[in-house]
Amino acid sequence: MADTILKLSRSLLKIDTHKDFLSDQIHYQITFTVLIISAIASTSLQFYADPIHCVQPAQFTDGYTSFARTLCWLNNTYFYPQTYTRLPMNKHERLQHTLHYYQWLPFIYIIQAFFFIVPHLLWISFYKRNGLNPGLIVEQGNKFDDKPEISRRIAKEIERYLMCRQLAQCKKKLLLRNVTDDNHQTTSSPLLLPNISFRIRYHTYYLVILYLLIKLIYIINIIVQVVLLDTILSTGKYGFVRFGFDTMKYLFHSSIRERITELSYQHQQLFPFVTLCDFHIRELGQDHFYTIECILLINIFYEKIYFAMWIWFVLLFLISVISLIYSFYIYVPFFTRYRFISKLIHSIQAKKQQTLSPPIPISSNVITTTTTTTEAIEREHEIDFFDDKKRRKEFIFWLQRDGVFLLHLLNSHAGEPLVIKCLEDLIDIWINNYEEKSKLAEKLLKNRFNFSK
Repeated sequence: MADTILKLSRSLLKIDTHKDFLSDQIHYQITFTVLIISAIASTSLQFYADPIHCVQPAQFTDGYTSFARTLCWLNNTYFYPQTYTRLPMNKHERLQHTLHYYQWLPFIYIIQAFFFIVPHLLWISFYKRNGLNPGLIVEQGNKFDDKPEISRRIAKEIERYLMCRQLAQCKKKLLLRNVTDDNHQTTSSPLLLPNISFRIRYHTYYLVILYLLIKLIYIINIIVQVVLLDTILSTGKYGFVRFGFDTMKYLFHSSIRERITELSYQHQQLFPFVTLCDFHIRELGQDHFYTIECILLINIFYEKIYFAMWIWFVLLFLISVISLIYSFYIYVPFFTRYRFISKLIHSIQAKKQQTLSPPIPISSNVITTTTTTTEAIEREHEIDFFDDKKRRKEFIFWLQRDGVFLLHLLNSHAGEPLVIKCLEDLIDIWINNYEEKSKLAEKLLKNRFNFSK
């Protein structure tokens, strides 16, 4: 069922789901599609069925009957339990029990669907300002089985992204230093820097912070929608929140008769089937006032839809909170990033041991005699890296939070083989170009970046 809804929503919106994770797609794919389908179904019931039937006085002709039914549908009805033997004469007291929602629910569904897709649109809009397209990287990564060289291309793109941010950090620090020197007058020559947005790029964890904020917006969106539904659907002191709790409570009662009786009484306050309607008709200079009973057949549909929505919002809220906490845990603390990269490095080690014949022990002193001197030095350097925890930590610091985030994204959509090969290429790039801090500082100061090919 979920796969069918996802395919339908993708065909309707043509949204690329390679830019985030499944917990996000539940909001802007599944929930969005269900709300749009509910809006279409509700509109169809209102226009192609008879959503309201009213008991007419005996003297009403067909024209009066049609007029009264249409007027009661447009002007809202109000609800009092059938246990009331006498209705209050005060018109303002009756207005407090008026049902305002049922004509507008198709539009409310559409507005709800729009707000469920807004966080995703914000994510797409803002991550592009950081000079990287995660969706494009994942799309390229999905071609890894056919084109193994894709991993090197992705590693180069991540390298360019990371170094442009370090370059922006360097420029920012130098500009601040120049402002404070010589009575706030800049004396040094400007740096030759690539055309990038430094106000955004110098942040070393822009993608991670943006992604966590989007996660938080998803949670806020659920809370706001529940509060608004509680206000829009409420009749007196009974609203959407209490409706869901009462329904869940009565579903677990042991007595079926008690369950049906109490549940129907509670539901009558929010989605009543029998309501009342006041109207008057002018006839020959006289006003005739009528109070008639109406049956809202459409509330049978709304009752089931909103109970399912209440359950879905609770589950969605729990999923979103757990997803936010988990995302913070795997992207922000250093030890979780270290654990993730170390796991991939162990996979690289195991793959190297399988490809070498005979297997080479993880030692800096053993190099095969069949390799050239340059290859032997490079291999020894790599083996030292695998054993040296200090060098591994320096590499993870160079990779930063956004680099780990991109690897997680690739791992989720393109698979672990691509991530392992991509990380292997990143390690090779870091060892050959950025491990020595003196070389890195020289490149940052002189902007001598010729990104690896």
